[in-house]
Amino acid sequence: MGTTNQGIVKSNGFTLIELMIVVSIISVIAAITIPTLIRSRIHSNEASTIWNLRAICTAQVSYHSANNTYGDFNSLVNSSPNPSTRYLDESWSEGCVRQGYVYSMPQVTNVQFVCYAVPQTIGYSGNKYFRIDHTGIIRYSESQLPSTNDPVIGDPQ
Repeated sequence: MGTTNQGIVKSNGFTLIELMIVVSIISVIAAITIPTLIRSRIHSNEASTIWNLRAICTAQVSYHSANNTYGDFNSLVNSSPNPSTRYLDESWSEGCVRQGYVYSMPQVTNVQFVCYAVPQTIGYSGNKYFRIDHTGIIRYSESQLPSTNDPVIGDPQ
C-alpha cells in the first residue's frame, strides 16, 4: 500500500482559544482599571465641589457687604442687569447639578446662609455630603447632610 502526502490546510484567522485568551486578558485589565477610574472621578467631583462652595461663599460675602443681607441663588445671579457684575453666573440655581453634585441653599436670612452640595448618585458621582455657611467653613459627612458638628475641610480663607 502506498502513502500519499496529505497537505495541512492553514487558515489565516485566529483560533477560538486565542480569541478567548485575548477576551479574558481585556476583562482582567478592565476589572482592574474601572474601579480606579471611578475613584478618580469621585475625587475630582469632590474637589470641584469644594471649590464651587468657596465661590458661593465669596459671592455671599460680596452680596452681603453690598446689600446687608445674604441672598439665595436667584438673588446672587440676578442682582445686576450687567452680567459682568453678577455675583454668580446664570447657570447657578436652586437644585442645579455640577460635576455630579446637587446644590441647594435652604437657609438664607440677613445674618446667615447655609448651602449644601449632595452627590447626585452616591458611590458614582461622590461619596461625601458638603455644606458651607456664613462662617466660610466647609464641613462634610459621608452619610447625611452635614451639621455644624461634622468634620471640617480646610480653613476658611
